Amino acid sequence: MGSHSSASAPIQKECFIHGVIQASQRKEFRFHHNCKKLKLVSFCFVDDLVLFCKGSPSSIQVIQECFASFSLASGLSANMAKSQVYFGGMTEEDSRSILARLQFIEGSFPLRYLGIPLRPTKWKAGDCALIIKKIHLRLHSWSNRHLSYANRAQLIHLVLMGIRSFWMSIFLLPKSVICEIDQLCRKFLWGSNDINSNRSKLHLTAWDQICLPKSLGGIGFKEGSKWNKVLLAKYIWALSSKQDILWVKWVDALYLKG
Repeated sequence: MGSHSSASAPIQKECFIHGVIQASQRKEFRFHHNCKKLKLVSFCFVDDLVLFCKGSPSSIQVIQECFASFSLASGLSANMAKSQVYFGGMTEEDSRSILARLQFIEGSFPLRYLGIPLRPTKWKAGDCALIIKKIHLRLHSWSNRHLSYANRAQLIHLVLMGIRSFWMSIFLLPKSVICEIDQLCRKFLWGSNDINSNRSKLHLTAWDQICLPKSLGGIGFKEGSKWNKVLLAKYIWALSSKQDILWVKWVDALYLKG
């Protein structure tokens, strides 16, 4: 079980987190099974705060007491409209009991954290709708402009490939999504203003050739599937070099086991 809420000022949030960490040492508290080895109870960034615990009545009681103590000391309280509880491996009856106790909304996956959709399972093609939408919006804004081939190539390089690379540096995108992005880029490159149409202007050069380096006659676009793996290789390096990062420690403790 995890909760997701919007906190207040950084110092106040740090005080609350410190209180939760202290409370997690009590025998009544039970860690989430994936967080037990690192004794991880929370992480936060900017205004987002996520708490983790086992979905037991005693653990919920400890969390409630932390909220109550913090509210009494600071005069602040959790925003019920912006706070959510996420369940995993729990019965519907137990989930309803916890929701009634906390008075929070039940969240559904994918959980959006810092604008990124997260889920406990493999990323699905449907989760990528946001990427396709962003690209469509860009293409729509350019549709009425009279752009040369060079201008189109530059916009693909700087904007569309930039959007794609951002998401590829976080997730391994489904092949169907990579193909759809490539198709949109191809249509725009060869002058098609109607990106939703199945018709397209004649493609004078194959996409594989376009993706070659300029020294080999291409434009230098990065080939989708290969570039995705290259961008994600940094995570393998971080794990192999045991970098001092929380997620590296978590993966090492839970899956690699040293």
